[in-house]
Amino acid sequence: MRMVFLVLSLLLVLVIALLAMVNNEVVTVNYIIGEISTTLFTLIVASALAGALVMVFFGIYRSIHNYVKSQGERGHKKELQHRIKSLEDDKKKLESELEKFQKEREKEVEKAQAELESEKKKLEDELSRQQKEREEAAAKEQAELAQEKKKLEEELEKQRKESDQDA
Repeated sequence: MRMVFLVLSLLLVLVIALLAMVNNEVVTVNYIIGEISTTLFTLIVASALAGALVMVFFGIYRSIHNYVKSQGERGHKKELQHRIKSLEDDKKKLESELEKFQKEREKEVEKAQAELESEKKKLEDELSRQQKEREEAAAKEQAELAQEKKKLEEELEKQRKESDQDA
């Protein structure tokens, strides 16, 4: 792209120089504060040089503007990179804290599970004990009922014997 611009600029300079050489008449140029007589060649070359000079100043202004803008962007970029580094450090800290909390949570879960297992075992033991007591009480009651039945049968037998004897 720069090469195309350079070739076009050279062609334009050649055309301006050719036009200036062809026009050698003397002309009068009126300014606000006065007037001047000069050749058309000088006027054309001076106008082209003035235009080139304006373009050079515009280019310098644009270069300075772009430099200042790029400096600002570099500063902004450095600030963003610093911010990224800071955020990455914060992320690492938070990840380590999260890992720590997860380990603590796992320990608490294991502890709670152990407590639940212990409580479950205690409850199972208590239930077994209560069932054994009920079975013992039921067996004792059965034995008492069996003895009472035996007594009643004996009394009944006795009453039958007595009623058989009475009869």
